[in-house]
Amino acid sequence: MSELPRVALIITGGTIDSVGKDRLDLAWYIEAGKRLNTGELLAQLPELNSIAKIEEVPFRRLPSHALVDKDWLDLVRTIHAIFDGNKADGVVITHGTNTIEESAYFLNLTLKTDRPVVVVGSMRPSSAISADGYLNLINAVKVAADPDSRGRGCLLVMNDTIHSGRDVTKNATYRVEAFRSRDLGPLGYADADGKVIFYHQTAKKHTINTEFDVRKLDSLPRVDVVVSYVGADGKMIEAAAAAGAMGIVSAATGAGRPTPKEDEAFDRVYKEKGVIMCLCSRVASGRVVRSPGLARRGFVAGDNLQPWKARVLLTSNADEIQRMFDTY
Repeated sequence: MSELPRVALIITGGTIDSVGKDRLDLAWYIEAGKRLNTGELLAQLPELNSIAKIEEVPFRRLPSHALVDKDWLDLVRTIHAIFDGNKADGVVITHGTNTIEESAYFLNLTLKTDRPVVVVGSMRPSSAISADGYLNLINAVKVAADPDSRGRGCLLVMNDTIHSGRDVTKNATYRVEAFRSRDLGPLGYADADGKVIFYHQTAKKHTINTEFDVRKLDSLPRVDVVVSYVGADGKMIEAAAAAGAMGIVSAATGAGRPTPKEDEAFDRVYKEKGVIMCLCSRVASGRVVRSPGLARRGFVAGDNLQPWKARVLLTSNADEIQRMFDTY
């Protein structure tokens, strides 16, 4: 009998290990302030012992909307320490769903490994009737333990579905089918018969094929997101620049169109402070493209990335950044 694969489990918190006041508490459980004790999530899933050898790796637990840059950087270093010490064949990270897609994309860009790294969460707390986190975690471990998951970048597994960390986004506040890859679809499934099935993989570069290595960084540049709406006057853009943002992502209307006042503010802070502007869209899907006029003004187009994911990639010179958006 072949030896079971080794999977390291990093529990960062979120709904998956939250405990509500009763079994029907599906909305206010965060206010209860309770979590499963260390080791308790694993203890409730003895089925995992037939899938992989699991080792829980300590990490701080907090809701995902409380994450800061240091948490991302420490998470990258923790994952590398696991793989550098050859302690696991794959890694699973439990994570709150509010910002799980941003963390997945950050890991997809910055990890220097082709071993499977899977993020997983849940839409219902551990104490709820029909809590989805337990099966989500089992499927995430199956994916992380599967040799065919290697070299596919950071993956997100929820609701039996395997998504690319680049493409996936949250589409609903409470539904268990909340996560979708709108334009491109999922990569595959952790299916009901216990098999992990992949149907395609992303053509965008990731992990070992990117130019990003953040392991020695203590912080990340400030990048803000500004949302367009009828009558937006550009004050938020000026405020972001004044706060020290080196880049601003515009969650603009339609195919990437800020208001005239926002345009004026963008041009002003770019000229005066060199703040890089990235145009994305507030709509559900589709590309934002870089016209000749936008290129002349120093704008970057965010392709089909959601604004909060474009924020992860926004860095320095406009033309150089555009190459990155086209590549990653």
